[in-house]
Parts: sequence; C-alpha cells; structure tokens
Amino acid sequence: MKRTIVVSLLIFALVSIFSGSFASSWQQKVKPIKILIFSGSSNHEWKKTTPLLVRFFDEAGLFLTQVTEKPDTLTFATLKKFDLVVSNANTWPDNNARWSSQCETDFARYVREGGGALFFHASASSFYGWDDYRKIGIGRWGKETFHHAPVVAALYNLDQKHPITKGIKGFRIMDEVWEKTELCEGAKAIGSLQATNAKDGHPVDEPAIFVNQTGKGRSFFTILGHDERALVNSGLKALLLRAAQWCAGREVTINPPAEIDLKRISSKPVYHWNETDTTLALVNNKDVVWQFNYNDRFQRPYFHPLTVNNIMVTSLSPPDHPWHLGLWFCWKYINHVNYWEYLNEKRSAKNGYRSEGATEIVKKEITRHPDFSADIKLWINYHPQEKANVMTEERIYHVSAPSGGGNYEIAQDYKFKVVADSVVLDRTPPAIRGGRIQGGYAGISCRFNQDFTSPEIRNPADSAICQKCNWQYYGFKSLTGKRVGMKIGLDPQYNLPTCRWYVINDPLIPFFFYSPGVVFDDKITFRKGENFRLKYLISVIAVEVQKKE
Repeated sequence: MKRTIVVSLLIFALVSIFSGSFASSWQQKVKPIKILIFSGSSNHEWKKTTPLLVRFFDEAGLFLTQVTEKPDTLTFATLKKFDLVVSNANTWPDNNARWSSQCETDFARYVREGGGALFFHASASSFYGWDDYRKIGIGRWGKETFHHAPVVAALYNLDQKHPITKGIKGFRIMDEVWEKTELCEGAKAIGSLQATNAKDGHPVDEPAIFVNQTGKGRSFFTILGHDERALVNSGLKALLLRAAQWCAGREVTINPPAEIDLKRISSKPVYHWNETDTTLALVNNKDVVWQFNYNDRFQRPYFHPLTVNNIMVTSLSPPDHPWHLGLWFCWKYINHVNYWEYLNEKRSAKNGYRSEGATEIVKKEITRHPDFSADIKLWINYHPQEKANVMTEERIYHVSAPSGGGNYEIAQDYKFKVVADSVVLDRTPPAIRGGRIQGGYAGISCRFNQDFTSPEIRNPADSAICQKCNWQYYGFKSLTGKRVGMKIGLDPQYNLPTCRWYVINDPLIPFFFYSPGVVFDDKITFRKGENFRLKYLISVIAVEVQKKE
C-alpha cells in the first residue's frame, strides 16, 4: 500500500511539472533569476538605494543577486552567467565617461545575445558618447530634460497587453518627475505619469515606463525611482520585480499589491480563518484582513498586515527601523535593559532578530467566533536574555468582526505584575525633557504603510498633535488615493500618568509612526508584587472620523 502511494505521488509530481502554471513555478524555484546589480555613483543618495534593491529582490524569493561597483571590468564570459543586469549607477557629472572598448563590446554583445537589462531614473543617464548603451538604456537626461522637487504623481494608462503592466491599476507615488526625457528610437511606452509641477504648478503628463528590444535582449526603463522614498512604493516595487522577470525572459508571475490588482473582483465578503503555529489571520476571499503574529523570527507579538478594503495599513520591519512591526506593544527599557531595538549583530533575516531584553510568550489561548471576531490571550515574561523574569503580563486582544464597510476594532487589555524587587520602566529622554528629538517612545505603537501620502491627524482638541488627548486618529491617502487610517483610544482609568503622544510625520522618508508613549514624561518605578494595567481600543477605518467625540 505504501509503495502504491509513493508511486502515485511521483507520477502526479511528474505530470504537474510538465503541465500548466505549476511548471513555471517549479522551474523558477529550481532555476532562480540571476541578477548582477551595477552600483556606484558620485551621488551619495544614489548609492544608498543598492541595499534596498538587493533586499526586495531577495525577499521576492525568485532571484539571486550579486553587486559590483566595477562594471567596467566585466567580460562577456562573466556577464553571460547572469540572466539580467540591473543598473543602479550613473556617471554624473562625468557624462563623457566610457568603459574600455572591449568592455563596451562585451556588454552590447551580452544584451544582443539575450541578456536582460533594467534601468530606472538616472541609471540610464550615463555614457553620452556610447550609442549602444543609450539604445539599450532606452531613455536618459537630455538637453531639454528638467525636473523640480518631488511631488505626488499618478501613474496611469498602463498597457494591459504587456506582461509587465497587465492587470495593474494606476497608482500614486511620491517621486522626482522628469519632463521631456530623451528617448532612443524603438522605445515603447507602457505607462504614463500625471503630476503638477512643484515650482510653478503647470500640469505634467509624460510617458514614464518603457521597454525595448536589442537583438534577442529585452530592456526596461522608467523615469521613476529617484531615491529610497520612491523605491519603497509597493507599486513601483512590483513593476520593477515584474520587469526583472520579463527582461530575463521568464514568465511574469509576481502579483501587484491587492489594492492595484485588477484581478481582484469586488464581491460579497466571504470570510474564513487561516491559522499556523505562529499566526492567526482573518481572510476575505483570498486576501488577509488582519493577521496576528507571535513566536516568529521577530521575537515579539504584533499585528501585520492590517488591511481595510484591500488597502495595506501597516508596515513590517522597514529598512530604517527593522524593529517596527506593524501594530505592536513593546517596552523600551526595563531596568536599563533594551527591549525595543535589536542588537547590532541581530537585526536581519540572515542573522536573526534578538534584543537585549526578551519578550517571551510562554502560553497562548486563541478563540475564534462564528461571527469572525476573535479573542487572543497571551502570558508573557519579561527578562534579560538568559536571566530571571523581572515582570510578567497577561494580555487579551479582542478583534471585532469587520463591519459592512470593512472597518474593525482591536481592544487590548494588558495586566502587568512586577516579580523582581523593583522594575524601572524608562525610555530615551525626549527633546522636551533634555534628551533626543527621537526619544520618548514605549508602549503600543503603529508604523504605517510607506505607500501613504497626505497625512492627517485628528483628535478631540482639533490640534496638529494633542499630547494628552484620550484618542488620536492618523489618516492618509493610499496607493490609489483612498482615505484610510487608524484611531488609537486610551482608557483613562487604565493608563499611566507619564503617558504622552509621540508622533512622527515625515512624508519625505516616508516615516509615519505614532504611539501614546506610556512613559514619555518620565521613567516610573514599581515594587515587587505591584500590578498595573493598560487598555486601548484601536480602530482600523476606511472612512473619515468625526473631529469631536
């Protein structure tokens, strides 16, 4: 019987491998796309984007990346080992720079014989005396090209017949917009960009995404992608990943974000649960509404993704702060031990994630209800790594069922007990207490989606930031321009007197973060056996909230 089952499974696997979509998936897993990234530039900001490119190619799981800062030393024999070259280098201000004649010949040959080439923004603006490079790179900064300050622009008119852009809705991006880009003959536009010029307000309408063929080789170019702010945009990221597949001669399989995926059909909600050893998720049709994560690589409990109507609200472990985990609770210092940031050598997927202090989940209970609400109970120990507990906690989350408009609430109840002789809860002193501008945070926090633009804060005081208000709403425009946001409400009966709101509102990074910093005003000390309690109500909403409540 066992032998029959094994033979049947082998036959099924062989049939699957050579049929349908599974064949493509299997092939790409066995044979990843090998990418060589050209890096290096006199522009410091341009250099900083290479690690970001490596990160999102690696996270896609379909690519193997290698970086060189000396592309002018490559030979054809080296280049042909790669399926694709991605240029993240330019020669400005030395626009007349050239490689050796042999290197130039080898690079052009690599593309003509089937190698892929992907360029974006200024990476194509190099080697003005090298005609083959200009044709492969498709577009560049020309004599009449100009730009002003970055603006929020709308990508539109995406070619629904081309594999890179097929099935993608238009979306918004904060970027530096080139006008009158110089293009080579044969450049085919597969998407355009509309914006308002930042200097004088004139309307901008420019082709923005291009493809071309050089012999057997495919190339891609977009005027988008000026800096890290633009490259973290999930719409642009999806386009670059899909372009990489296409330029490498592979089937385009990477899906865009749900919000801009034309294959998503609006229909009556059909909810179901998805649970693993480390997650509980509520799913609507095929899309996650919310997901709770615990005992995973990030070493603390958190909610991500939080979505509303297929719009991603939270951001997980962004490159600037890898310990920012969607919506999460974390202390900063307990008895001078850091529970917030990860150790320098333990803050990456490669090396793992570990803080000086441990937030250890020792027990959990999860109850799923027929109306698709849920209760999650955790028992947590706090202690320095490999040492005795200093504090314990019982935590309860109640996540409501989504409303007809897709909104939902997460009620959170934290009960702490001190088990050491004493516990000092502290934070980096904020600027208003003689410390750093970035100081003061600890407690419940949210890091918002980096696609967001047009931030808006509302509270009972109708002020930009209300330091002592019992609730605060932080809202944005999403990838497609819809208004979404989050409201955090505090229970004044279960709070600490040292609490004060800590808000970061920096659209240029983008860095959207807020927290009712539970020990913002000052550190606080509890003695052994003392208990304290915190309660919050978080609303994830796709509609405007009232200014007064």
